[in-house]
Parts: sequence; C-alpha cells; structure tokens
Amino acid sequence: MMRLSLPMEPHGHRTERWDLLPYSPSQTASSTKKRFFRTIGILLAGLFLPVLLSSPLAAREDSARLVLRKTADLQKTKIYVVKKGDLIGRILRQQGDEPIPYTLFRKINPGIRNLNRIYPGQKILLPVRGITEMTESAHAIPPDAETHMTEYLIQEGDSISRIILSELNVNPAEALSTYRLVRELNPGIEDMNTLPAGQRLKLPANPARADRSAAAPVQTAGSEMDKPPTVAAAAKAPPSAEGLLGIIRPVISRMRGTLTATGNYYIPLKDSTQVAIDCSLIPVVELDDGSTVFLDFGNRLPDQLKGLISQSWPNYAFLPAGELSDDLTSLQGIINRSRNYMMYNAARPLTLTQKPEILVAPDWIIEGKKASSGTPYRQGLFLLGGNEQPFPAGPRTFVEKNGLIVTEISGGQAVVALTAQTAPPAIPDLRGLKGIPFAEQLLRALGETPVGNAEIVIFDQARHGFSLSVTADLLFRRGEKRFIIHAKKLPEQFVSILKEEGTEIVLIGERDSGRPLIEALLQGLQIPVSFGHFSYRIPEDGQRPRLTASFSALRAKAGGESLYLIDFDMSPDVISLLQGRPGGRFAKY
Repeated sequence: MMRLSLPMEPHGHRTERWDLLPYSPSQTASSTKKRFFRTIGILLAGLFLPVLLSSPLAAREDSARLVLRKTADLQKTKIYVVKKGDLIGRILRQQGDEPIPYTLFRKINPGIRNLNRIYPGQKILLPVRGITEMTESAHAIPPDAETHMTEYLIQEGDSISRIILSELNVNPAEALSTYRLVRELNPGIEDMNTLPAGQRLKLPANPARADRSAAAPVQTAGSEMDKPPTVAAAAKAPPSAEGLLGIIRPVISRMRGTLTATGNYYIPLKDSTQVAIDCSLIPVVELDDGSTVFLDFGNRLPDQLKGLISQSWPNYAFLPAGELSDDLTSLQGIINRSRNYMMYNAARPLTLTQKPEILVAPDWIIEGKKASSGTPYRQGLFLLGGNEQPFPAGPRTFVEKNGLIVTEISGGQAVVALTAQTAPPAIPDLRGLKGIPFAEQLLRALGETPVGNAEIVIFDQARHGFSLSVTADLLFRRGEKRFIIHAKKLPEQFVSILKEEGTEIVLIGERDSGRPLIEALLQGLQIPVSFGHFSYRIPEDGQRPRLTASFSALRAKAGGESLYLIDFDMSPDVISLLQGRPGGRFAKY
C-alpha cells in the first residue's frame, strides 16, 4: 500500500489519513481509473483550497501537479558512471520526460546511504523505465457551459478575492473554480490582482452551477489515458521576476549551482507519488551543497504542500514573494537557506595579501560555511553606482586568483567583464649585487644608459703637449653634465680638472649595497629619492576605492616616471597588478 498522510486542522484540529490503494486484479480498468481520479481529487482539494482565503486568488495558477506512475521493472537496470559535478537529482531528471523516483533509486542502490554524496567515477544503477503512466492535473479547468452573466462596477480598493467571496457569496472551498470562470469571462483583463476602479467586470450569475461542473468527475476515454499529461498554459512570472533572475542566475552559476526557470521540476514524495512544479512560475535554484530553493514569486504553493515536501526533503526550502522584492533581498534569502553558504554585508575590506597590503572592498560577501579544502569559497558582490566603471581586466584577474570571485552589478544587471591572461612582467632584481654592478643595474632600472670602463681624457697631446687619461668604472650623461661613478679614489688634481670641464665624480665602495648605496649614489647623481609609504587604488580618483594596495619603498624619479625600490618579495600576480599602475615601475634590492 502506498500511503500519503496529510494533516488537516481547519475543524477541530484533527488529522485525517488518505490511503491510495494498490491495483487489484479483481477490479476492472474502468473502476480503477475512477477510483484513482477520485482519490487524487480529494487529496488536492485538501492541499490547495484551505489556503485561498489567506492569499490572492490569482496566485493560485496551475503551478503544481501530483503524478502517479507505474515504476520501472527492478530487474531491468543500466550502469551509470558519475561525472564531476553530477548530483543525484539531476541524473534522475535526465532519464526521460519525468524523473526516476528517489525511492526506486534507493531500492536498487542500497549501498548509497546519503544521496547528496556521490563522487566522480562511482558506478550507480539506474532503472529502465516502462512508458506506461497515469497522470492527473491538480487543477483541471472545467469547460465553460452556457452560463448567464452579470456586470459588476469595480470600486476603489476592490480585489478579485473580495468580489468572489463577498459580492457573489461563494463558499471559500468553491472559490477557485469561480475565479477561473471569471477569468474566462474577462479575457481582456491580464492581471486579476490589479483591478482599476470604474472598470466593469463580467461575473457569472449562477456560480454554483460552475462549481458543480468543476466538482464532477473527469470523464476520460481510454485512449486519452495513454497520452502524456498536458501542462496548462499559465501566466509567466511577474515582470520584476525577470530582472531578478538576471542577477540571481550569474551569481548562482559562479557558485557552481543552477537556476531552472523553464519546464517542470519533479519532487518525489511517497513511493511513486511526485509533485510537478512549473518552473516558469516557480523557478528552482540548486546549489552544489545539495540545497534546493524554490522562488515562489506569486505565493502559489500552499503551506500544506510545502510542509509535505519538507517532510520528505529537508534540504528543500521555499522563498516567498515577500523576500523576492529586490535583487539583494532575493539573493540573501536563497543563500541563507542553503546548507553551507551565507551572505552578509561586508563591514570592512578583505585582505588579499599582507605584503604589500592589498585590500578589496565588496559591498556583499557570499561565503562557504565549510571548506573541504583549506580555502573557503568566497564571492564578492560589487554594486556600481553613477558613473562607476567595472574593474579593469588585470585587477579583476588578480582578485579572483587570490580567492574572491568578482560579480559586479550595475543598473540591476550583472556586468560581463573579461579577465586578463597575460604573463607577469619581469622586474629588475638588485639583490646579491654590490658596488659598481649594483650601481649599473640601478641606473638602467631608472632608464639611464651608463657606459662601463669608459676612457676619460684629462690632458691631450694637441693642447697640453702630452696626454693623460683615466678609465671610469661607469660614465653617463644627464643633461649637460657627465657623471663618473668610480670605486677607487682619484688624485685631487684629476678631480679638479674634471670638475672644471663639467664632469662630476661619485665615489662608491666596492662592497656597498642596499639602501645606503641607493641613497648615496642617487643623491650624488642629483636624482630625487625618498623613503615612504605609498598606495594605489581603484578607482584612482574621487569615488570610493574598491581595491587598494599599500607598500613601503624608496621612490626615485629620474624622469617622468617613478621607480619604486622594494626590499620584499612580490608574487608574479602582485607584480602584474602593480607594475606600471601607481605611476611607476618596481625593482627589488
């Protein structure tokens, strides 16, 4: 026996149990079909009608069906090899028009205790399903018999539920069929939730007749029973939902999840009983932690049905219309209903690297509560306002390589941005050098072109009657002046003669290196140099910074561009981010 328990408490807080009995050979096919549809009708009446008073009638569109079907032969199975990213639910839904029930999957795979834990390469058994099935729509729209009509003048503040329940004096249990008849009588009114005052509304003069028609058993020919179920055309999600999905989809995708907004989503309940959700009305979000969230934009799902689903599937959650009012509220509702993720407002910037200190300042953070590896999942939401521009490709790539997935939102849409795939530039490395070799590489890093072992003439044969020259360790020109960098002291007479001819002498020790040599050499060469704390930010002016990099360095400025001399290691990613961006270049010493 397949049993479906349903608590019903509107009268005396009692609980009734409805049993769906199995087929008996002594029963005729006709009696079996009638009993089947009568039982389903009772179940669905208990699920849907008690909630009509607490929510607008228009919200009760055809959005869910109970489905009974003949299951596959347990003797006929096939082997499926799990691939990376697979989830049991997705695998089962891919096996034909409707998914394989979870209970059947458990029976043929008793070794899989936790359906949320499968791994790539694992072999599982899938049943080979027979085609025969029986379905019944949860809301069958009755044909419109010859019904007399009357007109009603809509008043200020009127709602369709008040008109049906008060003006027509319809019993709440019969309100749904009357609402559908009103919709058929008024095809020009697209949204029954917004009735403008002064408009005339056609109403049935005898709604009880329509109710009796709706309550009558559905008579279906045997050939019709074999046809697949037809999903009634229903109004799509409200226009605002389309915009929200445009933001929700990329965020969920970057969490390795999916958003389904078309087709049907099947939820197994008991044995072969399933609920079919219309995803165009109630989109479904599935995350990689096994969480599933239904976005009920129209509050269409009755509380009893949600409770029934939650009893079978505790990892399923439902987001009501009140929490789907804007993009951030919707996202927060989805994420915070998951098992392993949370979304919160970023009160302070995140530190990406300690030295140099690089901070990134998202507006919101989505973070994994648990991390199977050492690094937790993090996604940053950046809200761009006014004329704010998205991250350049280089900084965006750097942020994502350092553990924060970047999602930028502008004008209610996720910004599509490219990432940079460039090799990090090499920077001059003066470590390990001393004396003249250190000085030569420093000058080249500054953009100068020193000449080594250059001959300098002090006296020449034509002018002085004899010749005398010295060999300079390094020689270079800066403007109108010549500079000789020498490791050994020259005679004072030579120094005086060279100065008279516009040549400056800078002496350095053969074993000098590091900051003392840099400062002494550059001061002797009349190149500005200073030690300080410098920073770089995006954007570079005016608006709030979304990324900042701070570091201590010696800054030398030989021409128009600065050279930052640092005494710490930088990863290739940091070099790619900073090289050329703070108005200069870098070198290590």
